[in-house]
Amino acid sequence: MQTTGRRKHQYPISEKGFTLFEVIVAIVILSISFALVMQLFSGGLKASRASCDYTRAVVHAKDKMDEILSDPIMDSGDFEDGFQWASVIVPFLEPEDSNFMIFKIILHVSWEDTNRGKSLKLVSLKTLPKDQVF
Repeated sequence: MQTTGRRKHQYPISEKGFTLFEVIVAIVILSISFALVMQLFSGGLKASRASCDYTRAVVHAKDKMDEILSDPIMDSGDFEDGFQWASVIVPFLEPEDSNFMIFKIILHVSWEDTNRGKSLKLVSLKTLPKDQVF
């Protein structure tokens, strides 16, 4: 028996691979999962920014309230970072047979957040001798 030329190799057909349909389904599932994860990440960033804005508003309000409590003034103004404030001082209580009055101080701090206005209100009471009432 003579061999003429090369031997023909027969490779067994393996059924261990993925079909094109399975690969496409896997890519679609992966794409949807990735889009959902990115939306969650975006929502977390928005919540973090809102928390930061409220924290800055509280710090501004506390500082301004301390200022108003030491020298009661009715005024309004802007902070350097886009926050605005306005205060209102109204008589709250005038106890009988006393030499002082109690005033209610209302402080509003507001800011713009993605085209919507946000605000924070701080309320405090202050006593003043009747002869120092503004």
